[in-house]
Amino acid sequence: MKKSILFIIDSLTCGGAEKSLVSLLPLLDRKKYELHLWMLNRGGEFESLLPADVIVEHDPRRSTMGKLKSFLGQVMFSFMLRFNRCVGHKEHPAETLWKSKGWAMTGIPGEWDVAIAYQQGLPTYLVASKINAKHKMAWVNVDMFKAGYNVEFNLKHLNKMDHVVAVSQTLSSMIAKHMTAIAPKLVTILDVLNPQLITTLADAEIPPDLPKHDINSCPLLVTVARVSPPKNYLLAVETASALRSKGIDFHWLFVGDGPDMPKVKSRIDELKLNNIVIPIGVRTNPYPYMKACDVYVQTSRFEGFGLTVGEAKILHKPIVSTNFTVVTNQLIDGKNGLIAEMNPESLSTAIIKMLKDPHLRQCVVENLKTEYNQTSVTEVKKVEQLLDED
Repeated sequence: MKKSILFIIDSLTCGGAEKSLVSLLPLLDRKKYELHLWMLNRGGEFESLLPADVIVEHDPRRSTMGKLKSFLGQVMFSFMLRFNRCVGHKEHPAETLWKSKGWAMTGIPGEWDVAIAYQQGLPTYLVASKINAKHKMAWVNVDMFKAGYNVEFNLKHLNKMDHVVAVSQTLSSMIAKHMTAIAPKLVTILDVLNPQLITTLADAEIPPDLPKHDINSCPLLVTVARVSPPKNYLLAVETASALRSKGIDFHWLFVGDGPDMPKVKSRIDELKLNNIVIPIGVRTNPYPYMKACDVYVQTSRFEGFGLTVGEAKILHKPIVSTNFTVVTNQLIDGKNGLIAEMNPESLSTAIIKMLKDPHLRQCVVENLKTEYNQTSVTEVKKVEQLLDED
Protein backbone atom coordinates (compact mmCIF):
# COMPACT_ATOMS: atom_id res chain seq x y z
CA MET A 1 0.00 0.00 0.00
CA LYS A 2 1.31 3.44 -0.92
CA LYS A 3 2.29 5.85 1.82
CA SER A 4 0.37 9.13 1.90
CA ILE A 5 2.80 12.08 1.91
CA LEU A 6 1.58 15.63 2.55
CA PHE A 7 3.88 18.51 1.64
CA ILE A 8 3.05 22.02 2.88
CA ILE A 9 4.64 25.16 1.43
CA ASP A 10 3.70 28.86 1.49
CA SER A 11 3.34 29.05 -2.28
CA LEU A 12 5.03 28.12 -5.53
CA THR A 13 6.18 31.62 -6.39
CA CYS A 14 9.64 32.09 -7.86
CA GLY A 15 12.03 31.13 -5.05
CA GLY A 16 14.65 28.63 -3.98
CA ALA A 17 12.53 26.40 -1.73
CA GLU A 18 9.74 26.43 -4.29
CA LYS A 19 12.06 25.50 -7.15
CA SER A 20 13.65 22.78 -5.03
CA LEU A 21 10.23 21.25 -4.29
CA VAL A 22 9.07 21.17 -7.91
CA SER A 23 12.43 19.57 -8.76
CA LEU A 24 12.04 16.93 -6.04
CA LEU A 25 8.42 15.88 -6.58
CA PRO A 26 8.83 14.31 -10.07
CA LEU A 27 11.71 12.16 -8.80
CA LEU A 28 9.93 10.43 -5.89
CA ASP A 29 8.87 6.82 -6.44
CA ARG A 30 5.19 6.71 -7.41
CA LYS A 31 5.02 3.00 -6.65
CA LYS A 32 5.66 3.76 -2.99
CA TYR A 33 4.15 7.19 -2.40
CA GLU A 34 0.92 9.07 -3.01
CA LEU A 35 1.92 12.72 -3.06
CA HIS A 36 -0.27 15.56 -1.80
CA LEU A 37 0.51 19.27 -1.70
CA TRP A 38 -1.05 22.07 0.31
CA MET A 39 -0.09 25.54 -0.93
CA LEU A 40 -1.12 28.22 1.54
CA ASN A 41 -1.22 30.79 -1.25
CA ARG A 42 -2.10 29.94 -4.86
CA GLY A 43 -1.07 31.44 -8.17
CA GLY A 44 2.71 31.03 -8.06
CA GLU A 45 4.76 30.89 -11.24
CA PHE A 46 6.01 27.36 -10.52
CA GLU A 47 2.54 25.80 -10.19
CA SER A 48 2.73 25.04 -13.91
CA LEU A 49 5.73 22.80 -13.16
CA LEU A 50 3.85 20.53 -10.76
CA PRO A 51 3.58 16.90 -11.90
CA ALA A 52 0.01 16.09 -12.91
CA ASP A 53 -0.28 13.24 -10.42
CA VAL A 54 0.46 15.39 -7.35
CA ILE A 55 -2.85 15.91 -5.55
CA VAL A 56 -3.34 19.58 -4.70
CA GLU A 57 -5.30 19.82 -1.47
CA HIS A 58 -8.24 22.16 -1.01
CA ASP A 59 -7.38 24.86 1.50
CA PRO A 60 -9.69 24.46 4.55
CA ARG A 61 -9.56 28.22 5.03
CA ARG A 62 -11.76 28.57 1.94
CA SER A 63 -14.87 27.26 3.74
CA THR A 64 -17.40 29.80 5.04
CA MET A 65 -16.33 29.31 8.65
CA GLY A 66 -12.70 29.21 7.58
CA LYS A 67 -13.06 32.54 5.80
CA LEU A 68 -14.63 34.14 8.88
CA LYS A 69 -11.90 32.85 11.19
CA SER A 70 -9.25 33.88 8.67
CA PHE A 71 -10.72 37.40 8.49
CA LEU A 72 -10.69 37.79 12.27
CA GLY A 73 -7.16 36.44 12.42
CA GLN A 74 -6.08 38.86 9.70
CA VAL A 75 -7.48 41.79 11.68
CA MET A 76 -5.50 40.62 14.71
CA PHE A 77 -2.39 40.17 12.55
CA SER A 78 -2.64 43.72 11.18
CA PHE A 79 -3.06 45.06 14.70
CA MET A 80 -0.08 43.08 16.01
CA LEU A 81 2.18 44.28 13.18
CA ARG A 82 1.35 47.92 14.00
CA PHE A 83 1.68 47.30 17.74
CA ASN A 84 5.12 45.69 17.31
CA ARG A 85 6.29 48.65 15.23
CA CYS A 86 5.01 51.13 17.81
CA VAL A 87 6.74 49.47 20.77
CA GLY A 88 9.88 48.56 18.80
CA HIS A 89 9.38 44.80 19.21
CA LYS A 90 11.27 42.90 16.50
CA GLU A 91 9.62 39.67 15.45
CA HIS A 92 9.64 37.68 12.23
CA PRO A 93 6.36 38.28 10.37
CA ALA A 94 5.71 34.51 10.18
CA GLU A 95 5.82 34.32 13.97
CA THR A 96 3.46 37.28 14.31
CA LEU A 97 1.14 35.69 11.75
CA TRP A 98 1.01 32.40 13.65
CA LYS A 99 0.42 34.10 17.00
CA SER A 100 -2.39 36.12 15.43
CA LYS A 101 -4.01 33.55 13.13
CA GLY A 102 -2.79 30.15 14.25
CA TRP A 103 -5.84 29.64 16.45
CA ALA A 104 -8.07 30.17 13.40
CA MET A 105 -6.26 27.80 11.07
CA THR A 106 -7.40 24.26 10.33
CA GLY A 107 -5.15 21.54 8.99
CA ILE A 108 -5.87 19.18 6.12
CA PRO A 109 -8.07 16.44 7.69
CA GLY A 110 -7.17 12.77 8.00
CA GLU A 111 -4.12 10.90 9.22
CA TRP A 112 -1.09 11.09 6.97
CA ASP A 113 1.79 8.68 6.90
CA VAL A 114 4.22 11.58 6.58
CA ALA A 115 3.67 15.35 6.78
CA ILE A 116 6.45 17.61 5.54
CA ALA A 117 6.78 21.35 6.09
CA TYR A 118 8.94 22.30 3.13
CA GLN A 119 9.71 25.72 4.62
CA GLN A 120 10.36 27.29 7.96
CA GLY A 121 7.68 29.58 9.36
CA LEU A 122 3.99 28.95 8.82
CA PRO A 123 4.29 25.52 7.12
CA THR A 124 6.36 24.28 10.07
CA TYR A 125 3.93 25.65 12.65
CA LEU A 126 1.04 23.99 10.82
CA VAL A 127 2.68 20.57 10.62
CA ALA A 128 3.67 20.78 14.29
CA SER A 129 0.24 21.82 15.59
CA LYS A 130 -2.53 21.24 13.06
CA ILE A 131 -1.66 18.10 11.07
CA ASN A 132 -2.28 14.52 12.19
CA ALA A 133 0.59 12.38 10.87
CA LYS A 134 2.56 9.31 11.92
CA HIS A 135 5.80 11.05 11.03
CA LYS A 136 6.53 14.77 10.80
CA MET A 137 9.44 16.55 9.14
CA ALA A 138 10.44 20.17 8.64
CA TRP A 139 12.81 21.58 6.01
CA VAL A 140 14.87 24.66 6.88
CA ASN A 141 15.80 26.46 3.65
CA VAL A 142 17.24 29.68 5.07
CA ASP A 143 19.64 30.94 7.71
CA MET A 144 16.91 31.34 10.34
CA PHE A 145 19.11 33.34 12.66
CA LYS A 146 20.05 36.05 10.18
CA ALA A 147 16.48 36.02 8.88
CA GLY A 148 15.26 37.09 12.33
CA TYR A 149 13.46 33.98 13.58
CA ASN A 150 13.24 33.61 17.36
CA VAL A 151 15.16 30.53 18.51
CA GLU A 152 12.97 29.65 21.49
CA PHE A 153 9.69 30.10 19.60
CA ASN A 154 10.77 27.96 16.65
CA LEU A 155 12.47 25.34 18.79
CA LYS A 156 9.10 24.66 20.42
CA HIS A 157 7.68 23.68 17.00
CA LEU A 158 10.75 21.90 15.63
CA ASN A 159 10.84 19.72 18.75
CA LYS A 160 7.61 18.13 17.52
CA MET A 161 9.29 16.87 14.36
CA ASP A 162 10.81 13.44 13.84
CA HIS A 163 13.41 14.97 11.54
CA VAL A 164 14.60 18.51 10.82
CA VAL A 165 16.24 18.85 7.41
CA ALA A 166 18.80 21.56 6.68
CA VAL A 167 19.69 22.25 3.05
CA SER A 168 23.45 22.64 3.60
CA GLN A 169 26.02 21.26 6.01
CA THR A 170 26.90 24.76 7.21
CA LEU A 171 23.26 25.50 7.96
CA SER A 172 22.93 22.17 9.76
CA SER A 173 25.92 23.05 11.95
CA MET A 174 24.46 26.46 12.76
CA ILE A 175 21.11 24.95 13.78
CA ALA A 176 22.86 22.37 15.95
CA LYS A 177 24.82 25.15 17.66
CA HIS A 178 21.83 27.42 18.34
CA MET A 179 19.22 24.69 18.91
CA THR A 180 21.08 21.91 20.69
CA ALA A 181 17.84 20.17 21.71
CA ILE A 182 17.08 19.17 18.11
CA ALA A 183 20.64 18.30 17.08
CA PRO A 184 19.88 14.53 17.14
CA LYS A 185 17.00 15.10 14.71
CA LEU A 186 19.06 17.04 12.16
CA VAL A 187 19.64 15.68 8.67
CA THR A 188 21.43 17.46 5.84
CA ILE A 189 19.73 17.14 2.45
CA LEU A 190 20.84 19.53 -0.27
CA ASP A 191 18.34 21.29 -2.49
CA VAL A 192 17.61 19.12 -5.51
CA LEU A 193 18.89 20.22 -8.89
CA ASN A 194 18.34 18.36 -12.14
CA PRO A 195 21.25 19.12 -14.51
CA GLN A 196 19.61 17.55 -17.56
CA LEU A 197 16.42 19.57 -17.06
CA ILE A 198 18.31 22.81 -16.45
CA THR A 199 20.48 22.46 -19.54
CA THR A 200 17.47 21.48 -21.66
CA LEU A 201 15.49 24.51 -20.47
CA ALA A 202 18.51 26.77 -21.00
CA ASP A 203 18.55 25.73 -24.66
CA ALA A 204 14.78 26.09 -25.06
CA GLU A 205 14.79 29.62 -26.42
CA ILE A 206 16.80 32.74 -27.11
CA PRO A 207 15.01 35.45 -25.11
CA PRO A 208 13.98 38.35 -27.35
CA ASP A 209 14.64 40.88 -24.56
CA LEU A 210 18.34 40.04 -24.19
CA PRO A 211 20.41 43.20 -24.73
CA LYS A 212 23.27 43.03 -27.20
CA HIS A 213 26.43 42.17 -25.35
CA ASP A 214 30.07 41.28 -25.80
CA ILE A 215 32.37 40.34 -22.95
CA ASN A 216 35.15 42.61 -24.25
CA SER A 217 33.09 45.73 -24.93
CA CYS A 218 29.71 45.50 -23.15
CA PRO A 219 29.37 42.34 -21.01
CA LEU A 220 26.11 40.99 -19.68
CA LEU A 221 25.64 40.39 -15.95
CA VAL A 222 22.61 38.45 -14.70
CA THR A 223 21.10 37.95 -11.24
CA VAL A 224 18.12 35.63 -10.71
CA ALA A 225 16.32 35.88 -7.39
CA ARG A 226 13.21 37.11 -5.66
CA VAL A 227 13.44 40.87 -5.21
CA SER A 228 13.36 40.80 -1.41
CA PRO A 229 15.66 42.04 1.39
CA PRO A 230 17.64 38.76 1.80
CA LYS A 231 18.65 38.85 -1.89
CA ASN A 232 20.13 42.34 -1.51
CA TYR A 233 19.28 43.77 -4.91
CA LEU A 234 19.98 47.29 -3.62
CA LEU A 235 23.62 46.22 -3.24
CA ALA A 236 23.52 45.13 -6.88
CA VAL A 237 22.32 48.60 -7.91
CA GLU A 238 25.07 50.29 -5.89
CA THR A 239 27.61 47.89 -7.39
CA ALA A 240 26.39 48.79 -10.87
CA SER A 241 26.99 52.44 -10.05
CA ALA A 242 30.52 51.57 -8.88
CA LEU A 243 31.16 49.65 -12.11
CA ARG A 244 30.07 52.61 -14.21
CA SER A 245 32.25 55.00 -12.19
CA LYS A 246 35.20 52.70 -12.97
CA GLY A 247 34.54 53.06 -16.70
CA ILE A 248 32.93 49.66 -17.32
CA ASP A 249 30.26 49.44 -20.02
CA PHE A 250 27.80 46.64 -19.26
CA HIS A 251 24.19 45.54 -18.98
CA TRP A 252 22.83 43.89 -15.83
CA LEU A 253 19.56 41.95 -15.95
CA PHE A 254 17.57 41.43 -12.74
CA VAL A 255 15.33 38.39 -13.25
CA GLY A 256 12.65 38.21 -10.56
CA ASP A 257 10.07 40.22 -8.69
CA GLY A 258 9.13 40.84 -5.09
CA PRO A 259 8.44 43.40 -2.36
CA ASP A 260 11.68 45.36 -2.83
CA MET A 261 11.06 46.08 -6.52
CA PRO A 262 9.75 49.67 -5.99
CA LYS A 263 12.87 50.53 -3.93
CA VAL A 264 15.13 48.90 -6.50
CA LYS A 265 13.55 50.76 -9.44
CA SER A 266 13.63 54.03 -7.52
CA ARG A 267 17.35 53.63 -6.79
CA ILE A 268 18.03 52.76 -10.44
CA ASP A 269 16.31 56.03 -11.40
CA GLU A 270 18.23 58.03 -8.79
CA LEU A 271 21.57 56.73 -9.99
CA LYS A 272 20.58 57.18 -13.65
CA LEU A 273 21.20 53.53 -14.44
CA ASN A 274 18.14 53.05 -16.65
CA ASN A 275 18.88 50.92 -19.72
CA ILE A 276 22.01 49.67 -17.95
CA VAL A 277 20.41 47.88 -15.01
CA ILE A 278 17.25 46.25 -16.36
CA PRO A 279 14.67 44.59 -14.08
CA ILE A 280 12.74 42.25 -16.38
CA GLY A 281 10.48 40.61 -13.79
CA VAL A 282 9.78 36.95 -13.17
CA ARG A 283 10.55 34.31 -15.77
CA THR A 284 9.30 30.78 -15.18
CA ASN A 285 12.28 29.67 -17.24
CA PRO A 286 15.21 31.91 -16.25
CA TYR A 287 17.88 29.55 -17.60
CA PRO A 288 18.28 31.05 -21.10
CA TYR A 289 19.18 34.34 -19.38
CA MET A 290 21.67 32.60 -17.11
CA LYS A 291 23.18 30.75 -20.06
CA ALA A 292 23.55 33.98 -22.04
CA CYS A 293 25.34 35.98 -19.34
CA ASP A 294 29.07 36.62 -19.23
CA VAL A 295 29.11 36.65 -15.41
CA TYR A 296 26.45 35.44 -13.02
CA VAL A 297 26.26 37.62 -9.89
CA GLN A 298 24.76 36.60 -6.53
CA THR A 299 24.28 39.46 -4.05
CA SER A 300 22.56 37.66 -1.16
CA ARG A 301 22.84 38.70 2.47
CA PHE A 302 22.11 35.14 3.56
CA GLU A 303 20.91 31.83 2.14
CA GLY A 304 20.17 28.33 3.32
CA PHE A 305 21.93 26.87 0.29
CA GLY A 306 21.96 29.27 -2.67
CA LEU A 307 20.07 27.38 -5.36
CA THR A 308 20.77 29.79 -8.21
CA VAL A 309 24.51 29.53 -7.57
CA GLY A 310 24.14 25.77 -8.07
CA GLU A 311 22.18 26.37 -11.28
CA ALA A 312 24.80 28.77 -12.63
CA LYS A 313 27.46 26.16 -11.85
CA ILE A 314 25.56 23.54 -13.86
CA LEU A 315 25.53 25.96 -16.80
CA HIS A 316 29.31 26.51 -16.34
CA LYS A 317 29.00 30.26 -15.87
CA PRO A 318 31.69 32.41 -14.24
CA ILE A 319 30.19 33.34 -10.86
CA VAL A 320 30.80 36.26 -8.51
CA SER A 321 29.03 36.03 -5.17
CA THR A 322 28.86 37.86 -1.90
CA ASN A 323 30.34 36.09 1.09
CA PHE A 324 27.07 34.89 2.61
CA THR A 325 27.40 32.26 5.33
CA VAL A 326 26.92 29.08 3.30
CA VAL A 327 28.49 30.16 0.01
CA THR A 328 31.63 28.10 0.71
CA ASN A 329 29.48 24.96 0.51
CA GLN A 330 29.44 25.61 -3.26
CA LEU A 331 32.24 28.01 -4.21
CA ILE A 332 35.98 27.96 -3.64
CA ASP A 333 37.28 31.49 -4.18
CA GLY A 334 39.45 31.66 -7.28
CA LYS A 335 38.75 28.06 -8.31
CA ASN A 336 35.10 27.81 -9.42
CA GLY A 337 34.06 31.42 -8.80
CA LEU A 338 34.96 34.58 -6.90
CA ILE A 339 33.67 35.51 -3.44
CA ALA A 340 33.45 39.20 -2.53
CA GLU A 341 32.50 41.08 0.58
CA MET A 342 29.04 42.65 0.89
CA ASN A 343 29.88 46.13 -0.32
CA PRO A 344 29.91 47.79 -3.76
CA GLU A 345 33.69 48.28 -3.86
CA SER A 346 34.56 44.64 -3.17
CA LEU A 347 31.80 43.25 -5.41
CA SER A 348 32.59 45.56 -8.34
CA THR A 349 36.32 44.77 -8.05
CA ALA A 350 35.57 41.02 -8.19
CA ILE A 351 33.29 41.46 -11.22
CA ILE A 352 35.94 43.47 -13.06
CA LYS A 353 38.57 40.85 -12.21
CA MET A 354 36.35 38.11 -13.65
CA LEU A 355 35.60 40.15 -16.78
CA LYS A 356 39.14 41.31 -17.48
CA ASP A 357 41.08 38.13 -16.78
CA PRO A 358 40.36 35.58 -19.54
CA HIS A 359 42.73 33.02 -17.96
CA LEU A 360 40.79 33.16 -14.67
CA ARG A 361 37.48 32.83 -16.52
CA GLN A 362 38.70 29.85 -18.49
CA CYS A 363 40.03 28.14 -15.37
CA VAL A 364 36.73 28.70 -13.56
CA VAL A 365 34.71 27.30 -16.48
CA GLU A 366 37.01 24.28 -16.87
CA ASN A 367 36.79 23.54 -13.14
CA LEU A 368 33.00 23.78 -13.26
CA LYS A 369 32.93 21.29 -16.11
CA THR A 370 34.63 18.73 -13.86
CA GLU A 371 31.89 19.07 -11.24
CA TYR A 372 28.68 17.11 -11.57
CA ASN A 373 25.60 17.86 -9.52
CA GLN A 374 24.17 14.52 -8.42
CA THR A 375 21.51 15.81 -6.05
CA SER A 376 18.76 14.40 -8.26
CA VAL A 377 20.10 10.98 -7.26
CA THR A 378 21.87 11.32 -3.92
CA GLU A 379 19.49 13.71 -2.17
CA VAL A 380 16.32 12.04 -3.47
CA LYS A 381 17.66 8.80 -2.03
CA LYS A 382 18.08 10.51 1.35
CA VAL A 383 14.52 11.85 1.20
CA GLU A 384 13.11 8.41 0.38
CA GLN A 385 15.09 6.85 3.24
CA LEU A 386 13.28 9.24 5.61
CA LEU A 387 9.90 8.57 3.99
CA ASP A 388 10.41 4.81 4.30
CA GLU A 389 10.92 4.86 8.06
CA ASP A 390 8.27 2.98 10.07
